[in-house]
Amino acid sequence: MSGTCPFHRIPRPDAKLSRGLAALLALCVAAAPAAPQAPADASTSAPAAEAPVASSGGGLPPPAPLGADDLDIEHGDRLKGLKKVALAGVALYVITEADGGAVSGAALHGGMSHVHASMKVVGLEAGRLQALADRVHALAEASLKARGIEVIPHEALQALPSYAELQGQGDTAPLALDAQGGKGSVFSARGLPLLHMDEQAWLNRTVGGLFGAKVADPYVSLGDKMSVGFRKAKLEPVLQRLAAEAGTPLVMVRVVLSAAQVKTSSGGFSLSASAQTRNALVMPGWTNRLLVRLPDGDGGRVSLRQGRASDAGLGELVDVTTTGAKAVSALTTALTVAAAFYGAGRAVNSSTQALELRTTADHFDAVAGPQIEAMLAGLTQALTP
Repeated sequence: MSGTCPFHRIPRPDAKLSRGLAALLALCVAAAPAAPQAPADASTSAPAAEAPVASSGGGLPPPAPLGADDLDIEHGDRLKGLKKVALAGVALYVITEADGGAVSGAALHGGMSHVHASMKVVGLEAGRLQALADRVHALAEASLKARGIEVIPHEALQALPSYAELQGQGDTAPLALDAQGGKGSVFSARGLPLLHMDEQAWLNRTVGGLFGAKVADPYVSLGDKMSVGFRKAKLEPVLQRLAAEAGTPLVMVRVVLSAAQVKTSSGGFSLSASAQTRNALVMPGWTNRLLVRLPDGDGGRVSLRQGRASDAGLGELVDVTTTGAKAVSALTTALTVAAAFYGAGRAVNSSTQALELRTTADHFDAVAGPQIEAMLAGLTQALTP
């Protein structure tokens, strides 16, 4: 057996290839400051005019009311006979950053396309978002009372012995969030305990029957999902004691507002990859919900069956892609195409885009407030006294 390395040797580029690559490199560097056009098969899209943007003073289109078909009800029998309840949790999730990428043609021996887009919302204030969370509490209470359901005073709930124990097991608010659904913050209304936990832990759910796929909660990190069993074991007895002391079921509200969305797609075996962003406030399905916990520990849930999006935009979408990022995309495309032409690799059609959605606290409130109010009014329709 010879001592020769079994790996194939990569042939040294000839002079013609070197001159071609050098020329392409110089051309790309010279063109880098100008914004390159997105390649036809690796495009990014930023539809800034997709949704109308009205001033915060008024003129925003009102959200459509929810009907029975818009609700997803689980264990509906546990949502009946609710003459009096306690609002034990009101959490507001605000997603302000998202990104995504897509690759196509990876299974082919020829070229491939790669696209990446990111979006960040700027102009929001933590204090105003906390005030919005407190407003969610007021809207939820008003919606319950409109259904003829009495809500025990917030001060009376705080005076119960188990309330302080539950508060000690809650997360610190506002909570920084970094999960599959994006980055943002979680706020808790009126100093209520913030119980950030996988929706599946509150009430397990599958689709397609007993052995169907589970529904995923994209707004809880993988680490929190892996440790949820330990946390649930500690929370369950405290929640049951609190409900027993209150003498009423507990209602827990979760509102998720996604202000940043990036959607990617690829053509699989084709050479098409794209990323799209959206200028609208989205309230995702299932994770926007009311959860009812009975004193015996059983629970029911009503949530949005599908996501809802505002007709009004949140602000101005601005392309903030750096010159360096544009240069890297242009160089990657040019150099890999040249190398593939000479049989030294695969061509990669690359495109990168970074966007800012510039809004104001006043305008965000003007868009979000009516959307939240309409949703809570619709969800409480599933609760009966």
